[in-house]
Parts: sequence; C-alpha cells; structure tokens
Amino acid sequence: MVEKSEEKDKELKRVIRFRELFFISFGGQGPLISLLTFGTVMIFYAGLLSTFAMIGATIVVLMNGLVIYFLSKRFTRSGGYYTYAFHGLTEKLGLSTGWNYIIYAFAYGGTLLAGSAYIIYLMTGFSPFYISVIIVILASIIFMSGVKISSKYAIGSGIVEMIGIVLLSVFFLYLSNFHFYLPIFSEKDITTKFIEGILFGLGIPTGYGSITPLSGEVKYAQKTVGEVAISVILVGGLLSSFFFYALASLNFTGNLVQFLLSTLNLPERIGILVVAINDGMLGGMAYMLASSRVIYAMSKDELLPKFFSKVNKERPIYSEALSTVFFIIGLTLSSYLLGLYGTFQALGALAGLFNIFIHMSANFSLFRISLKRFIKRVGEIVVSILAILISAYIFLYSLPSVEKYVAYIFFGWIILG
Repeated sequence: MVEKSEEKDKELKRVIRFRELFFISFGGQGPLISLLTFGTVMIFYAGLLSTFAMIGATIVVLMNGLVIYFLSKRFTRSGGYYTYAFHGLTEKLGLSTGWNYIIYAFAYGGTLLAGSAYIIYLMTGFSPFYISVIIVILASIIFMSGVKISSKYAIGSGIVEMIGIVLLSVFFLYLSNFHFYLPIFSEKDITTKFIEGILFGLGIPTGYGSITPLSGEVKYAQKTVGEVAISVILVGGLLSSFFFYALASLNFTGNLVQFLLSTLNLPERIGILVVAINDGMLGGMAYMLASSRVIYAMSKDELLPKFFSKVNKERPIYSEALSTVFFIIGLTLSSYLLGLYGTFQALGALAGLFNIFIHMSANFSLFRISLKRFIKRVGEIVVSILAILISAYIFLYSLPSVEKYVAYIFFGWIILG
C-alpha cells in the first residue's frame, strides 16, 4: 500500500486551466511566424488563391480536431496521440505513433524557430547560424523553467500575437484603399500546386497538436482539452483567412517577409522583430513541452527506458532534458547543413507529412473505438471516416511534390521506429 501511495505522489499534477491551455495551444501555432513563413510558401504554390488554401487547410485541421475532441473525452492521461493509438489500436501502433510524434514536434517547433531566426537575420543581417542557436537556447530556458511559468508567458505573448495579426491585416487593407472583394473559386483551380499550398497551410492553425500530450496536467481534461482544440483551430483559421484575404486585396504573391521589410518604417520593423523573437520561442517551447510528455508517457508504458518517466518536483525532468537536447542539436545541425531557409522548408514539409500521419493514427483510433458501440456513436464514426479520407487525399497529392530527401527522411524515420 505504501509503494502505491509513493508511486501516486510521483504523478504529474493537474495545474493547467482552460485559459492557460488555450494560449499554449495558440502559441504552439506560432501564429505570426507561421503566417510569414508557412504563408510565404503557401502563397508560392496557391498564389491569389491563398485565402481558399487557408480555408481548405482549416477544414482539414478542423476535421482532425473533431477527432481529438472525441478522443480527449476518453483519455485524460499524458501522451496525446500516442495514448490514443496505444489504447485505441495496438501497442505497436502506439509505439509507432509516439515515435513519429517526437519527430513531428521537432519538425513543427523547429520550423517556427527557424522561421523566427530567418526573419531576425533578414532584419539585422547577423549570422543566421548563431541566431538559430541563440533562439533555440532561449526557448529551452523558458521551457525548462516549468509549465507554470511557460503558460504565463504564453498568455501574455498570445494576446500580443492576436492584436498584431489583426493590425497587419487592417494595414494591408489600408494599402489597398480598403478594396473589399468577392473571392471566386472553381474546380479548375484544384491543382497539385494548390494542394501543396494546403499542405503548408496545415502548419498554420495546428497548434492544438501541442496540447494533447499535456492532458495529464490539465484540470477537467475530459472537457477542457477538446474545447480548447476546437477553439484554437477556429480562432487561428479565422485570423489567418482574414490575413490572406487582406493580402490578396493587394494582388500580392511574393515573399511576405521581404514585403514587410520594404513597406514598414523603422518603428514597425522593430515591432515585427520583437514579435518574431517572441513567437519563435513560444512555438518552440510549446512543442518541447509536448514532445517531453510523449516521451514521459511512452516511458511509463515501458516502450522507452523507464528512466525518462521519473518525476522530480512534479515534472518529468529527464524527459524534458531529452526533448531540450533533441531540439538544440537538431536545429543547430539543420541550420549548419541546410541554412535557415533550407531548414524551414525541409522541416515545414516534414511537419506537414508527420502531421497527417499522426492524425491518421488518431482518426483510425476513434473509428475502431466507436465501432464497439456503433448505434450510439454514428456521428463519431462519420467524423473519423471523413477525417481519414481528407487526410489521405492531402497526403497522396502532396507526397509526390515534396523534395526526395524529405520523403526519404519521412519514411526512414518511420522504418527506424
């Protein structure tokens, strides 16, 4: 009895509330950095149809978010996608999902960090490599300070991000003399390039992927996690769609960062620089936090060394340390070998592919679980099937257009796992 009590004391404490979780999730989007980096690539592929690509990406993310909404009601322990697959599918598929989530978290968080460093480089001219090293270390310091401090940082930063995106959108409309227009879209616009644009658009409103692994530390997780996931997708998707609508009013199809640098005055540039630094650190921190909780959950189930499930002062300190080291080494090495922009492109494509993979796992988990009570869960089955079909469609259309080395890394990591 004493042993059980001692083990219980080592569990993570539920200290995160709705507001904190919302802004951790919103921060996980790296909203402004995502718009400037993922958005630039999305514009490259979708052009003036970027508003529709953004809406399409939001719909895909929302379908997957609804799956998480239903699954989070059933599983409230740490681990997120790994836990869903481990209990909803099989132990081996759980291991595969957790393994792939770790690289997804690095790819997505690394994309935000690299994007932030790239903007800083363009605005200051400092060494790109050293900028990337400094910013990932700063994000690591915030992350290692603990979930309470990290969540408070996320709240303040998230509010600033929202205001900044709205002001930029209004600024674009101002430059167009408030040219409001009616967007037109037809079937002939659905091309491979447009779908590729959606793939990169998936990286913009998907911050909820950073919070599902935190379920074991969320108060009233059965209700809170799902509600936050849907709320963040809708808020992020709405703000982003408005942003690209305002850009299209200028007939803009170029590099967003360079456009802002050539358009804004010095005070506004400094504001963008501050937000860029803050945004990258916030996004990186959110995904360091998420990956550490997946490592912790996998370790508790003895799929990784038990050492990583040890809790010290209500924190899985060893899982956090591993996640931090992985991010620092991974981003530093990528920046050295590929350069900042190359790192962003490679990690952005990897994040999109692994995003679809882990969500396919969650979609099949919900489908399998719901089949056990088919009559009462018809709605959940329909949602899971639609999510599977949409995700598979995006994956099959986008895979041929990514760089070969990205595809090799994607499949190589899966096979290695």
